[in-house]
Amino acid sequence: MTEDKEMKKRSRKAAAFFRKETFGPHNRVETPADMEFWQQSKAYVILTTYLFDVSSHVQGVRTTDPFPVSRSIKRLLGIFDALDVLIVANPPVVTGEPKTSMTESGNRAFRKWARCMLRDIYYMVEKAVPTKKCQHVNELGQYLSSSFGNSTKIEYGTTHELNFLFFVAGLFQARILNKEEDLAASGLILFVRYLKLVRRLQITYSMVPPANHGAYSLDKFQFIPFIWGAAQLCYDAPFSPRKMLDEDTVAKYKNSYLLADCVGHIMMTNIGPFAGHSSQLWCLAALSQWPDIYRGLIFRYTEDIVVDFDLIQPMRFGALMPFDMDVSKAPTISVRLGVRSPIRAQIDEALDHISDTSKTETQEPSDDMADKKYDNLSNSGLSLGSDTTSLTNVSVHLPNWLEAEEDR
Repeated sequence: MTEDKEMKKRSRKAAAFFRKETFGPHNRVETPADMEFWQQSKAYVILTTYLFDVSSHVQGVRTTDPFPVSRSIKRLLGIFDALDVLIVANPPVVTGEPKTSMTESGNRAFRKWARCMLRDIYYMVEKAVPTKKCQHVNELGQYLSSSFGNSTKIEYGTTHELNFLFFVAGLFQARILNKEEDLAASGLILFVRYLKLVRRLQITYSMVPPANHGAYSLDKFQFIPFIWGAAQLCYDAPFSPRKMLDEDTVAKYKNSYLLADCVGHIMMTNIGPFAGHSSQLWCLAALSQWPDIYRGLIFRYTEDIVVDFDLIQPMRFGALMPFDMDVSKAPTISVRLGVRSPIRAQIDEALDHISDTSKTETQEPSDDMADKKYDNLSNSGLSLGSDTTSLTNVSVHLPNWLEAEEDR
């Protein structure tokens, strides 16, 4: 009798194993009707929660601030160093060589880079994650390998950027990254490193945005750095929105703020009047408050971009980013704007400690000495402020998607 029970138990375990989907993430959005399930899925909740959490944690934090960077983040950064080496090993083909078709765009050397990337990426992910998390390598590798562009069309778009968000959100779901320690670093260190790599790919291989989605992105390719860049500036911003397109402002703050860095990249890679090649960003500069800009951007991303069938249809869903319906009935997540983040609070406390220490000295320190003490903590010179920032109401002409957010 005991043996029979044991056999039945083993049979149930075997049946459960073979019922599991073991081939990794796969497409779930096949028709426009499936978009309703996407917006009710756990993956959608995980994605939007991650977007808002990072937005909260980067308020008032500069990219150059000495916030903690965990060993897990540092290991993941090594992936992009290796992918940079592959670019050097696969230089663009010499201009003038015949293309495989009359309609082909971009430099076909990107296809060689993509093949090398696919050959190595899963091993890179395996090396970057703890051994006890190796069961997630396949899923994470699929998200990451899909975040660098389409090798057939040699194009990069919002879907590829979204795949990288799936990758990082999956790292948090697998507890490879810790929400208490890694949220700010995932946005200002890991994502920025990814951004530098894909920009290099775009320029090196003359990649183009998808024909039907290029207008989504404020700089033709990216959207997320503008969201988190605006969030950075919602607390104690050193310049106003109307100054964000000034060359002097960009030169001064591009190393410290994502938005200034993005504007600087646009200035270097586009020709002609700013209002001509980046009209949406030009309209944003007319606003007077950073929280207004953040709300408009996040509204467009969540209510317009990630609900587009053509963008979501290629996405894959797995155990970390499941397509199952979310039944938690969790309240709608929002970001409390104008409030300093926990990371910024730690930086301010460190500055206060330096100030208190200097008061105990017999000789009052000079301004130069104070500057040097601050430079030990940060190197971009952002002034301190209050815990909250008051918002003022302004009337400006907004694009339709910003007007929708204002009416909301």
